Amino acid sequence: MKHVIQNALHHFGYAIHRTQQVPKRLPNRGIPIGELPSVSPIWPLPRHPGGLSDDQIREEFAKYDFWHYSYEFEGGLSFPIRYENSRAVINPQRARQRFMHFFPHLVALQGGSLRGKRVLDIACNSGFWSIQCALLGAEVVGFDGRPELIQQAELIKSIVGVPNVEFKVLDFWDMSSQALGTFDIVLNLGILYHLTNPLEALRLTKSMARKHIVLDTEVYPSREPVLKLVWEESTDFRTATTSGIVTNPSKSSIDLMLRHIGADRWFEIPLRSTDMPRDYLDNRRASWLIEAA
Repeated sequence: MKHVIQNALHHFGYAIHRTQQVPKRLPNRGIPIGELPSVSPIWPLPRHPGGLSDDQIREEFAKYDFWHYSYEFEGGLSFPIRYENSRAVINPQRARQRFMHFFPHLVALQGGSLRGKRVLDIACNSGFWSIQCALLGAEVVGFDGRPELIQQAELIKSIVGVPNVEFKVLDFWDMSSQALGTFDIVLNLGILYHLTNPLEALRLTKSMARKHIVLDTEVYPSREPVLKLVWEESTDFRTATTSGIVTNPSKSSIDLMLRHIGADRWFEIPLRSTDMPRDYLDNRRASWLIEAA
């Protein structure tokens, strides 16, 4: 059978060659972390005294057809995730589960507190992660390429009343230390698989970080270091800002790219609970903590 296949391929101008085996995974260059602190999302969100009334907040939320994150505020006021596709599977606990997955590790690396740290939230959407970091005492800059998402983030900021967070409209590839400065912590959450060049995206992310990066991304379920190319239409705020080819990296390709850009040390954050979104449990999404320098 082997010779039949070889002859058939040869007829069409193809041949089979044995290639050198590539290691399945490079060993993680681990970062020593002690006991994880007890840290939970600040929820429900506090409300700024003298701020918008319940009716005014409802009116502002109703201006937007799409909300990628759900929000709950003190006093029982809450707003669900809203997508254009009414049949989309919605997990209202997703943000909380992700927070409990990687934030304890991040806070542990900062000596148990984010207070006084400068944090960059890349592709911040409506500011969920930026607001959480600000409430934990960090000085935060969040940016996104879609103006309507920054409008949402500014709304959340005004309701909560946190002065230590700033939001900007900015394309990922326009990010620079000249424009924004550098940061103790850079959050690269849910953006890598919407970009065409993940290697350059990681290199640019590293250039913004003085200390640590949290990378959270969809991954292609292969043990080989590969990048799957996908055509993505820019249909709503859950997709790339422009239609085109995007890449879905495997876990081992993340390791190779981190090694290539000169990251000092890193590790994939292990799952510590089954109380996690399905894509993490199915190895279709993962998170890394990266020591930039």
